[in-house]
Amino acid sequence: MLNSKRSNIAPFLAIDMLTKANNLKLKGQDIIHMDVGEPGVSTPKHILKYAKEIIGNKKIGYTESIGIPELRQKISGHYKSWYDQEVNSDCIAVTSGASGAFVLALLAMFDPGDKIVMMTPYYPAYVNAIKALNLDIIFIDGEIDTGYQPTEDKLQKVKNNIKGIVVASPANPTGSSLKNSTLKQIAKWCMKNNKVIICDEIYHGIEYVQKSNTILRYNKDAIIINSFSKYFCMTGWRLGWIIAPKNIINVIEKLSMSLFLCPSTIAQIIATKAFDDYDILNQNVSIYGKNRELLINFFEDKGLNKYAPADGAFYLYIDISNISNNSDSLANRLLTEIGVSVTSGKDFDYKFGEKFIRISYGGSNKSVIEAIKRIGSWIKLKN
Repeated sequence: MLNSKRSNIAPFLAIDMLTKANNLKLKGQDIIHMDVGEPGVSTPKHILKYAKEIIGNKKIGYTESIGIPELRQKISGHYKSWYDQEVNSDCIAVTSGASGAFVLALLAMFDPGDKIVMMTPYYPAYVNAIKALNLDIIFIDGEIDTGYQPTEDKLQKVKNNIKGIVVASPANPTGSSLKNSTLKQIAKWCMKNNKVIICDEIYHGIEYVQKSNTILRYNKDAIIINSFSKYFCMTGWRLGWIIAPKNIINVIEKLSMSLFLCPSTIAQIIATKAFDDYDILNQNVSIYGKNRELLINFFEDKGLNKYAPADGAFYLYIDISNISNNSDSLANRLLTEIGVSVTSGKDFDYKFGEKFIRISYGGSNKSVIEAIKRIGSWIKLKN
């Protein structure tokens, strides 16, 4: 029996590397994970403590398809305190992770054959979701001078009749952020030209240069995707959210009822505590910042100084063409020979990715220092 044509999507190489690395770990090899994009620290203790308290004491049944009212109200309060933006809880839908949020947003806003603009490099799961829904992607080649981010000028030069655009700031895999002035220009351009804009704000809170503005400040019709995974350190709980105009949330509610029924109930309940202690979360960001500095200094010392501006998130997207023209091979050699698992750039860019690798530095300072030692010795040995 043959599978459907739209299911013929590329594998997610970061997860492939994670699987390979874990298999080697089972065989006794000491592995440092710099492959998948997740914090190395655990979910904050006060959240885990609350989880223990409610298990066995609360009924864990179905909830509203767009999330429990208490959590949606907490998210609303977060936007008021962080961005000074009023977001009614009726304009918020809690979802099964940001991935679930993205699929719901695509279904709500686009029809098969619609064209969507994305920059390269890109987050591969987004590309695969778009393709699986029979939507067309118009890629714009990113440039290091603009942080591989879109500009109004680049959008104006697109000749195809596009329906919308997906932006991410800070972005995965590059870590680059849109300047607030550029974000405003793009948001206004989409309003003026009646284009859908989906803005991935998943890495808000993890910034090293400037604090990110939400696109809501400039475009109230924008569709925002966010998550409890990154800044809030809740990756395995699989919980995200969408902010959109109320009429769009009504559509998403109907879609969610049939596709997901509801997000994880226990994850929703404990996530109401996620906004209680920003200090501990910011301490984690300071760890990422130290790791970032260590890696940048190390790679620049080795002559690998072409990388996307690491404004936020916990990634370095590095041009490795000085030492290899095959990032797949390089990533596999680093894993098998020294036990450092990174991701090939081919996961993020179909055209130029063979010249890049992505390094995730969300782990501990100790693990990053050890990875630097191993990679440094390996490069020296190969030279």
